[in-house]
Amino acid sequence: MANEDKAQSLVQLCAKSVCKDMGRLEQQVWDLPASLIEELLPFLNIFYLERIEEVAVRKGLSTTSVWLRIWMEVVKYKPLGSKPVKDWRQKFLEYLFHCVLLRKSLAEDNPRLQDPRFSALTLGARYVQRLTLSSHPYGAVRLATDELRPILEILQGTVTQLKLHHFSQRSHEASMKSMTLLLHRLIHHGSVHTLTIINCDKAIPFILIRVLRMSAGQLDLEMREDLGVCFCCDRESDVTLQSHGLQRRCCAQQEKETVATTKDSGKNSSGVLQPLPLQEGKGAANSCKRLSDNRFYTTHAKWPRLEQGVEAGECFNTLEPSTEGTPSHTATPQSSQDLGGERILFRSITALEVDLSSTIIPELQALLPSWVSLCSLDLFGNRFSEKSDLLKVVAALRSLCKRPEGSISALSIDSVFCPMPITAFMVNLLSTCPKLETLSLNFDVEEEDRLSPPQPIPIDISLTKLQVVFPDDPIQLQVFLSVLRIAQSLQHLHLSWTSNQGFGTLLLTLIESNPNLCWLTLKGANLSACQKEVICFLKNSSLQGVDFTDCRLFEKNKVEFLGKLVDAVKGSKTLKFLHLSKNRLGNKGLVTLAELFSGNPTSQIEHLNISANCILPDGLLEFGRLLEQQPPSSRLLLDLRQNPLDRDPGTAQQAMELLRRRCQVVGDLWNSRAAFADYASVM
Repeated sequence: MANEDKAQSLVQLCAKSVCKDMGRLEQQVWDLPASLIEELLPFLNIFYLERIEEVAVRKGLSTTSVWLRIWMEVVKYKPLGSKPVKDWRQKFLEYLFHCVLLRKSLAEDNPRLQDPRFSALTLGARYVQRLTLSSHPYGAVRLATDELRPILEILQGTVTQLKLHHFSQRSHEASMKSMTLLLHRLIHHGSVHTLTIINCDKAIPFILIRVLRMSAGQLDLEMREDLGVCFCCDRESDVTLQSHGLQRRCCAQQEKETVATTKDSGKNSSGVLQPLPLQEGKGAANSCKRLSDNRFYTTHAKWPRLEQGVEAGECFNTLEPSTEGTPSHTATPQSSQDLGGERILFRSITALEVDLSSTIIPELQALLPSWVSLCSLDLFGNRFSEKSDLLKVVAALRSLCKRPEGSISALSIDSVFCPMPITAFMVNLLSTCPKLETLSLNFDVEEEDRLSPPQPIPIDISLTKLQVVFPDDPIQLQVFLSVLRIAQSLQHLHLSWTSNQGFGTLLLTLIESNPNLCWLTLKGANLSACQKEVICFLKNSSLQGVDFTDCRLFEKNKVEFLGKLVDAVKGSKTLKFLHLSKNRLGNKGLVTLAELFSGNPTSQIEHLNISANCILPDGLLEFGRLLEQQPPSSRLLLDLRQNPLDRDPGTAQQAMELLRRRCQVVGDLWNSRAAFADYASVM
C-alpha cells in the first residue's frame, strides 16, 4: 500500500482522502472546478459516482471510462455480443441489481461497492431496463415481499424488457402468487413492452401459460385470487367484483400509501438513506391511468378464437374471427374462470420473443387472434410436436391480421421445421399478413415436401425489410423473384444463400423492381459467375450499404474485376458502407482498394469491412501509406479483424499507427496459427 501511495501524485492522494469523507464534503466537491472533479472520479464509490453524474456532465466531464473500469474490476470480462455498450453506468448498475437481488457474491472486499448510507438495490433498480428471471423463482419472490415493495415500484417505471431464461418455476403457492404480482405490476401497470422466453422447458406448463396470458393483458378470476389486493383499478367493475366476494383496492392508492410511508420514515425498508432523486418522472412508479393509456381494463364477453380442430391443409384458408364463445385453451392444465362470463383485459406487451414448445404453441394459437397490441413476434426453436403446428400459428396470425385494430408488423421465425418449401411458405405468409413490414425466415425444410407447387402471389404487400436464410437445396427462384417484384417498398434485403442458382437474375430484378432498396446483404453466395451483374447493380442502384460476405467475389479475373468494382463504388453518391469480409482479398487486392480514396471523384465510403481477407502486415503497411498520401474525405471506420497480422507484429504495429492517424480502426488479437490449426484438425 505504501508503494502505491508513493507512486501517486499529491492531487491523487488528496482526491483519495476526500472520497473517503464524501458524506460530509459532497456539496463542496460539487463546487470544485472540472479539473479537480476529474481527479476525484476514479476514487469515488458507485453511489457517489452516480450522484455526481449530473454535475460532471455540466462541467464537460464523462464518467464512462470510470464505469467501464469498475465493470472490469468486478465482472472481469466485457459482455458477450456484437453490439457496443452505449452506457456503462446503466450496464453495470443493472448487473449489480441482479446480483444483489439473487444474493450473489460480488467482490465483497471492493470498497467501491460498499457504503452503509446507501442501498445497492435501490440504486440499481433505477437503471434496470431488462429484468431477467432465471433458474429459480427466488428473485420474483423477493420482489413481491413487503420489504422490497418500494423497489418494485421503481422497477415499474424503468423495466421495459422482461426475460425468462432457463426458468424453472416451482409450483408452490408462495412463488406462484409472487410471480403473478410481479407480472401484474410490471406489465399491466408498468412499462414492459417486450417479453422473452428462452429455454424454459423445465418450467411447469401452468406458469408459462399464465405468463403468456398476463402478457396478452388477461387477468382471470384465478389470477386475481392469487394477486390479492392489487388487481383492479376500474370503478366500473365494483358491482361484479363484490358479487364474487372479492376485495377491491386501487393500485394507485396502494402505491401512494407505500411511497408516503417511505417518505415519512426518510429511509427504505432496509433502514438506509436513498440516493438522490433522478430527474422528474424517471424511476418513479407509474400511477394507474385511464383507458387512454390502456392501463385500466376493459371487458369482453366474446373473443375471436381459432378452432382447435383445424387441419393443416386448411390453415391458409380464410379464417374469420368467431363471434361466439371464448378462446379454447386445450393445453391449460387447470381451467380458468371468466368473471361473470367476461374476461378482464389490462395493458399488454407489444413484442414477444418465445422459444416454442408443446406448451406454448396451443396457447399462442388461442391468444394471437385477439392480441391486437402485438407489433412484433419472434418465434424460434425446433420442438414442434406435429408438422401442422407452425401452420396453425400462422392461421392464428391470419385471424389477428383480419382485425382492423391489429398491429402486427414484424415477424421472425428461426430454426424451426417447415412442412413446405420456404418460398411457398413465404408467399402464403404474406398473403395471410399483407401488412407485415419486417419478415425474417430461417427454416429446416421437411424432405418429402420440397417439391410442393408454387402458391399464388399476393397482390399488395407492405414489406420494407426481408431477411431469408435459404436451405442448401435449390429453391423456387421464380416464386421468390415474384415476391421481390411486388415488394415496391422494400428497403433492406438480407439473403443467406449458398446455392449457385440465379444471383445474376436476382441483382437485375432488384434494379428494375426495388428502387427504394438502401441496403443489400448477400452471405455465402457465389458471385464469381455474375461479376458483370454485380457491377451493373452497383452502378444503377441508390444503395447506402452493401454486404458481400463470403461471396467469392475475387475468385475470377481478380485484378480486372477489382478495378471495375472501385470505379463503380466511386461513382455512387449514396454508398457509405462496403462490407467485403471473407473474400480472399489479399495484399494486392487491398492495395488496389486504396484507389477508392484517390483521384476525382473519391468514394463516399465511411465504413469499410475487410475482415478475414488474408491480409498480411506488409500489405496493410502499404495500404496505410497510400491513405497517408490520399486521406479519406470523411472519418473512415476500417474493420481489420481476423487477418493474420500476428505473422509480423512489428510491421503490423507500424501499419496500425499509420492508419489510426486517418481512420478509426477495429482490430483484434486474432491468433491465426491457432485458427488454421483448428481448421486443419477438423478437415
